[in-house]
Formats: sequence, structure tokens, C-alpha cells
Amino acid sequence: MRQVFIKTVAALQAAGGAGTDRFTDLGSGELGFWNLDAATGGAWFATALHGSGSINPQTFQVAQGFATNNPLASPLINANQVVRITAAGYQASARHALTILSTADDNGNNLSIRFVIRTTPTDYISYVNNEVTIADLSGGGYQFPLGQFNTTNHKLFNLAISPGASVTAVSANIATAIQNNNTANSLFTVVDNGAAGCVVTARHAGVVFEAILVNESDSKEFNQTLTQAWDPGVGNDWQVRGDELKAREYSGNFNRMYFPQTYADFVTDNSTWDRYEIVYKLDGDRDVVKGSQFGSCILYETAAVGTLDTVLNGGTTVTAGVTTEYYF
Repeated sequence: MRQVFIKTVAALQAAGGAGTDRFTDLGSGELGFWNLDAATGGAWFATALHGSGSINPQTFQVAQGFATNNPLASPLINANQVVRITAAGYQASARHALTILSTADDNGNNLSIRFVIRTTPTDYISYVNNEVTIADLSGGGYQFPLGQFNTTNHKLFNLAISPGASVTAVSANIATAIQNNNTANSLFTVVDNGAAGCVVTARHAGVVFEAILVNESDSKEFNQTLTQAWDPGVGNDWQVRGDELKAREYSGNFNRMYFPQTYADFVTDNSTWDRYEIVYKLDGDRDVVKGSQFGSCILYETAAVGTLDTVLNGGTTVTAGVTTEYYF
């Protein structure tokens, strides 16, 4: 069982606040932690969930409000069921990039580039309609050309480069060839740095590639220099939007069961998030959750808000690019 909570309201539901007997007072994007009490029914809490290696509330629940319909709530989680809590600060994605640099030996000759696509997109939103704005990490709004990369014809293609009289001219011609080719331009951005060569960068998450510059006159081949290795980072818009959409897909719409038909969209282009996760044991099969051993609550909070730190990170503000794990 995997649930996703996306917190856009700065404040948590205040401890002991209004609506202590139900979740109806949670605003859209507001998050709350419920401390169940057998005698009183329970109340909201906004203090540390864990400390000194133990979970403080005996039984708790995570809940988030929506603009319409019912709030989202986790199952009741017992303290002895919690396995791990993770707190990770936002870290920007780094797209895979190479520098393509010719030599004087290439001047005046016909050239080509052999692009080898090692991995295609790994993100969920590259396979969802109408998500190109966030899916293209370069901001260009290009869809990864999935039709070009299938199991029978994929991963390698050639691009002809016009002759240039100098290394600088060749660099300009490489940039022009990439920008004027529909497939290459959908895959890469390119920056012409003149005599220092062209920096070619993947547009999409998870794409790793190689580029081989070939001098067609003497068949010499030159592998290019890695400028930036792919690093997905944490809490980027494409990751959080993917989790938001996957969570909706998991919910389904089964006969005689109520699920919302419309949803608030919390994730926008270029938004950044800190990521938290509570992993807990499931006490056996639960209806449609068959054979599951663990459940998880993934919580995203707009970066720099910091109120989830109080509950899930012992009051310590998460550091950008740093992940802290607590085991129980």
C-alpha cells in the first residue's frame, strides 16, 4: 500500500485544533497528524513523531485535505509497526550531458554523429498524456520520441554534419544539425561554445546517451567527453507530479466503492519539494492490498516551508541534497 500526501499549506493542523473528532477542517493541501486515543477518540498533534529511537504516539494517522470530496487518510498505524522514517531535502536534477569537440583533422570533411541512447525515460509522466511541460526538464516542452525507440529499432541513430572550415565552424554546424533534426531536437538541447565544442544535454529524466563523432573521409571515430552525469535528485516537479498521478491511478474506481472523480492538482512546473516517507508493516492482507508486507506514506512539502521537520525530522530542518533515515 503506497499513499502520496502533497502539502502546500504552510501550517500543519494545529494540535488540539478545531474538528478534533473528524478531518473535515483540513483545508486543501493541508496536512495533519492524528493521535488516536481510545478514551477520547484522539486529537491532532504537531510535535515530534519520534525521538530517542521510539515512536511517541501509540497509534497515529496521516491525513490531507482536498478542495472537494473527502480527505485522504492513511490506515491507523501502530508505533510497533513503523520500520523507517526518511527525511530528504530538495535536490535539483542534473541532466546527462556530453561535450562534442572536433579537431583540425575534421576541418573541411564530411562528418556524422552516432548517438547511442543507453537508457530511455524512467519517469512516469513521460508516459502520460498532456504532461510534456514538466516531463521536459529543459523547459522546452518536447515529448520524448518514444515511437523512435522500441524493442525492434532503437538506441542508435546517425546525424550528418556539414563540413566546416575550422573547429569553430564545425561546432556551429553540429549545433545547427541537432536543432534542425526533429528527433535529435526532441532528445537534446545544445549549446555552441565555439572552439570549446558543443555541450549536448538530454532533455528528459533518466536518459543517458553517448555521442561518437565520425570523420567520414578517414573513418576516424572520437568518443566525446562526459560533462554531467545523470542524477535524478530529490523533490523535483517531475518526480512529485509522477507520484501524484500514480497515486490517482492506484485508487481506481471500483463498483460500489466511492472514490473522487475530480482531484486538485498540487504540483506545478518548476515547483520544488522536500520529501518524507513513513514505512510501516501491514498486519496481514487488507482487501485489495493482497500479499503486501509493508505500507508507505510518502509526504511532499513545498521546499523551504519546513513544518514537517517538526514531526518527522526531530525538529531539525532538512538540508538540501541530504537524506536522513531513522530505523525502528
